Amino acid sequence: MTAIAATMLDGFAPTKWTPLPPLDDGVRVLLADDRQQLVATAQTHLDRTADTGSAAEAGRIYDAMYPHADFTWPHLRALTEVDAEYFGTSTPTTVTLVDPLPGAPLGDVPIADTARASSLAQALATLHSAAPESVSEAGFPVEDPSRSQFLILERLDQAASTGRVPSALLQHWEEEFEKVALWHFLATPIHGSIDEMSVYTDQERVLALSEIGRLRVADPAVDLAAASALIDPAALSTFFEEYLSSRPRADDHVVARAELLAEFAVLDWLLEAVDSGDESAIQDAADLLASFNDVLFAAAPATGSDSGGGRGEETVADSAAASAAAGDDSPGAPRPERSADSEAGGVEAAITERQRSDVFIPRARPTADAGDAAPDIDPASDGQDDTGRQSDRP
Repeated sequence: MTAIAATMLDGFAPTKWTPLPPLDDGVRVLLADDRQQLVATAQTHLDRTADTGSAAEAGRIYDAMYPHADFTWPHLRALTEVDAEYFGTSTPTTVTLVDPLPGAPLGDVPIADTARASSLAQALATLHSAAPESVSEAGFPVEDPSRSQFLILERLDQAASTGRVPSALLQHWEEEFEKVALWHFLATPIHGSIDEMSVYTDQERVLALSEIGRLRVADPAVDLAAASALIDPAALSTFFEEYLSSRPRADDHVVARAELLAEFAVLDWLLEAVDSGDESAIQDAADLLASFNDVLFAAAPATGSDSGGGRGEETVADSAAASAAAGDDSPGAPRPERSADSEAGGVEAAITERQRSDVFIPRARPTADAGDAAPDIDPASDGQDDTGRQSDRP
């Protein structure tokens, strides 16, 4: 990697290297010469929904749409392609050089302080306030409300066909996701991959977001549901209140949708287990759904499934998260450890390799959405980006 990187960027002659956690990218190395540090990544495992090119283009869009954002993202410095034999892959491998990100990924310990909860809310409000045209015109996916509803109901049908979802839970989700008012919103640019690895912080605020290659125009509740998995229940009200305050044009039902999507993550775990064919993982997911069903209807008021995004729903989603966290050793659902070595402005604050969980069980509460205006993007912008993220995590 050092030898390849030395040919990619004029004036960069790395003399030091440190291996980094591979995450989903493949081989990652922190390189340094006397003047700078860069992260080199060999994309041996391309993302299912975003390749290297789209991540780089996403960076240029971020640069154009969010010039005054108080957080940063991966900036691509150079990109090349090497023969398959270099990394033993079946096709040529793309190698990227990116600037290291400040801070460190969150890890699996929820955000409990109001400062960072507010900072994450402000970052998402900024993302969701941009005009969607720049994203759609660049060729990124667009999901309007009807499409979002269709995809959710399709997943619900798939889960029902497994026979592993309690009937009361199926009915609850069907009733909620078929509510017409829930889908009265304008799709916005969303991050699309918020998790414990993509949010970089110091002890006070969010410093950077990685994994930006899944940028798309869709329901902002997707980001909120994922973010709620990173926040301690005690700080959730602060998170949602700050989001709504920072984005006053948000729709009235974004939090209700976020809560439902948070619940739905339990069902997604089942679908992933079924796709994998792992009977043990399928049974674990079915057990969690049964437990979630018991919690949901034990906590539900007498009015049944009239969910409006209130405290009861938050409690239910939190319980689901706790149940999932308890299943650390279940196949298909590893839970990453937390590193406390996060420093302000640090690079790869703690370099350790751990296993990353493929499943998130988010929590959720309050609301927001609508298409707020933002500057148009110039595709020729020299903004730089790709999937370079640093981490002390799984």
